[in-house]
Amino acid sequence: MKLKTKITLLILSCLVLSIYCIPILKSQTLTLAQTVFEKYQTLLIREDIQELIPIVFEEIKKPENQKLLIPATINLVVDDPDLLTSFIPNIDAKFIQLLKDDQLIQTFLRDTIVQDLLQDPAAIDELNLLIQDSLLSLAEKVHNRYVDFFEREDILLILPGVLGEIKKPKNQQLLQPATIKLVIDDPDLLKKILDDIDDEFITLIKEDTELRTVLSDPDVQLLLQSPDAIDELAVILNIVNINNNIVSISPSSIESPPVGEQLIISIDIDDGFNVLGYQGKLQYDTTALRFVSLHHGTYLSGSILSVPTSVENDCIVFAQISKDTITAEPSGTLVNITFEVIDAKASELILNDFLISARRGVELPTTVKNAKILEPTPKTPWDVNDDGKVNILDLTFVASYFGDENAPSNADVNGDGTINILDLTLVASHFGEQT
Repeated sequence: MKLKTKITLLILSCLVLSIYCIPILKSQTLTLAQTVFEKYQTLLIREDIQELIPIVFEEIKKPENQKLLIPATINLVVDDPDLLTSFIPNIDAKFIQLLKDDQLIQTFLRDTIVQDLLQDPAAIDELNLLIQDSLLSLAEKVHNRYVDFFEREDILLILPGVLGEIKKPKNQQLLQPATIKLVIDDPDLLKKILDDIDDEFITLIKEDTELRTVLSDPDVQLLLQSPDAIDELAVILNIVNINNNIVSISPSSIESPPVGEQLIISIDIDDGFNVLGYQGKLQYDTTALRFVSLHHGTYLSGSILSVPTSVENDCIVFAQISKDTITAEPSGTLVNITFEVIDAKASELILNDFLISARRGVELPTTVKNAKILEPTPKTPWDVNDDGKVNILDLTFVASYFGDENAPSNADVNGDGTINILDLTLVASHFGEQT
C-alpha cells in the first residue's frame, strides 16, 4: 500500500473516532442528571417551568408515585395529560395544562433518558440542584458551593486582604487558571506574583486541603479574574472592605501656626474592616515642633489596652488593641496628637511602620497618607487686624497703643520695638489697599 494511501486511511480513521467515540466517552463522564440538563437546559430554566419544577419533582419523588412512573405510563400521560391525576392525584393542575399545550414538554417526557431519571429520586435531586445552580450568578454559585468554607473564622479574617490584592488591576492579568494551578502545587510562587499578598495565606495554601480544593475549582478561578464577581462575593459575605485600610493624617496640609501656639492633628482610618488593634510611629521635625501629648480616639471598643506612648528621637510611638471586640465601624479617629510650634516653618509628618491587626495577629493591608506643614504666608504688617484691607480700623488700632511699651506685637508695624508716628505713617501710606 502506498504511503499516501496509508496517510489518507489514518486521517479517515481519526475522523471516525472523533465523530463516534468522543461523544460516547463524553457521555460516559456525565451523570444521568448532567446528561438531561445538558440536553434540555434551555427548557428547564424557562420561567414558567421554574415555577412548577420544585412542586412536580417533590410529587414524582414520593415512593407511592415512583412505582407508577414507568416509561409506558409516562407515554400514556403525554398522550392524554388528564390521566396524570389518576396516577398522581396531587399534581399541580398548571403542569397538566402545560403538558397539553407545550410540545417541548411532551418531547422532554418522551425521551428515554428523562424517563430513566424520573425513576431515580437521587438523579431528580441532582437535576434540581443543577437547574438552581444555573440560575445563580458566579459569586452565588461559588458561595453556595463552599458556604462552610467561607464561614471559617480564619478564612473570614484573611479574605478581605487577599481579595483586595487579587482585585488590583495590575494583578488581574497575572491570575490565569494555569498560574493558579502552579501556585497550588508551589504556594511560594504566589509571593513572586503578588508582592503584597499575606504570608499567612501562602501558609494556608500549603497546609489546608480545603483551600486547595476551592482554588482548584474552575468557577473560583473564573471569579478571581472578575472584579465585579469579587465585589459581589464580598457583599454576600458581608465584607465591608476588600481593599486596603486607609490611614491618614488630618489635616493633610496645614499652614504652621505662629511660634508658641499649638498644632493639633489626628490620625484617622477609613475603609476599616475586622480591626482589633493598631500601632505606628509618627515622625516629625523636632526643630519645628515639640511633642505635647497623644490621646487615643474612640475607634476601638470593648476592653481596651493602650501601650504607653513613647518618644524616640523624632518619632512618637503608639499602639492600642481591643482585647475582645472587633470594630464594626469603617471610619474613625485612632489618635489625636498635640504639638507646640517652636519654629513656624515648613516640615512633614510621616507615618512609619504602621500596622493594623485582626484576630490571631493577622496583618490587614493598609495604605498610609502623610501630611505637610506649610510655611506661614507672610502677613502684611500694616493690615494690623488681618482682615484683608487697610482702613481706619488699622489706624485707630495703632493709635490706641501709641507709646505703650506693653502693646501687642502687631501694633509695632515697623518692628522697631516702639509704637510711634512711624508706625502710623506706615499704615497711612497703604491706606485703602487690599492685602
